[in-house]
Amino acid sequence: MDTVMTKFLKLPRMVIAIVFVLATSSACTTTQVVSSNSTPAKQSSTLIPLDELLDIGIEPLEPGIPDDPDAIDKALIVPDVRRAESSYIAYHLKDTLELTGNWGAVRVTPEPSNAVDLHISGRIVQSDGELIKVSISAHDATGKLWYRRTYDDLASKFSYQKPVEDPFQDLYNKIADDLLEARELMSRGQIVNIKTIANLKFANDLAPDAFDGYLEASKRGQLSITQLPAVNDTMLKRVDRIKEQEYLFVDTLDDYYSRFHREMKPSYDEWRQATYEEAIRLREMQRQSRNRLLGGALLIAGGLAAGSESDTWAGDAAAAGAVVGGIGSIKSGLDRRKEAEIHAESLRELSQSLGTEITPYVLDIEGRTIELVGTAEEQYTQWRQILRDIYAEETGVE
Repeated sequence: MDTVMTKFLKLPRMVIAIVFVLATSSACTTTQVVSSNSTPAKQSSTLIPLDELLDIGIEPLEPGIPDDPDAIDKALIVPDVRRAESSYIAYHLKDTLELTGNWGAVRVTPEPSNAVDLHISGRIVQSDGELIKVSISAHDATGKLWYRRTYDDLASKFSYQKPVEDPFQDLYNKIADDLLEARELMSRGQIVNIKTIANLKFANDLAPDAFDGYLEASKRGQLSITQLPAVNDTMLKRVDRIKEQEYLFVDTLDDYYSRFHREMKPSYDEWRQATYEEAIRLREMQRQSRNRLLGGALLIAGGLAAGSESDTWAGDAAAAGAVVGGIGSIKSGLDRRKEAEIHAESLRELSQSLGTEITPYVLDIEGRTIELVGTAEEQYTQWRQILRDIYAEETGVE
């Protein structure tokens, strides 16, 4: 044993260092414990007065689809699935926030709405059966950024065996907790100010000329109140009535997102469960492939350098062995990469099968003589213009 160790220590230092790096990198593994049950979202420690409950609008998340087709393939993104997820995640967050009881009305809106006090937007960074990662931003009606953070969560395989909640419910609960924490840092005066500015923004959107001068924007884009209309202002009363119609239409859209969420869920859950093992194996294959390719290149480089510096038989033998071992490691890495591509293709096929099941909905507004056509976003834009026309007809103010 001592003889072997003595010979090993006489090898060139570069070869010893490479052997040590490869040994430690192959031996070290990280074990992460993932719970299958989420930590419940927090509720406010004090009763929130009704006039302090903030209404929330959640916009479907940006799907995060790269423009480059090669980048889409590399990230294993199927655009149909990712676009569907953008609405699914937004609606599930809505459900989570509603269940806390910490907020007023929580709605999913196709575009930012001036009828809400707090607007939430975001982007999907990564999503598969094992991992979800999203970037979330929260702005209030004044234009103030509450925060912008990135959230991620790992699913447990037990979450799919006997599902009692969404596999990534912890992520939604964490967003809810952070929003509540930001809200609890504000005084009653700040909350009332946000709600007042939201009302004036909606009025200004309906009739810019009639409500011009009530709000002022700072250089940073934040709004402040310069004057308030009279309490008995007739135009403001009409604005409030039309705002109720806005809520009714947004609730109609909310039913659209609810139906979409409900009908998507079974196939989406099956896809996530099917891709769970595939996603884990894919990332493991990619990691091993990188390590083996890198290790092989280091061995070859170290072996060649050691061979050029060595003037002993043992050194030459070690250098030759390092080169041969490096070539073998690179070959193994390439084999692993081929295996990873097989899993990647499996992920793509599973995702595409889900994409064919997700179909767009045509929004049907019953009881209205006005025909709205197109996507939810297009119909929402048309409706907001209709509200402006209604206000103009009633008040004579263009």
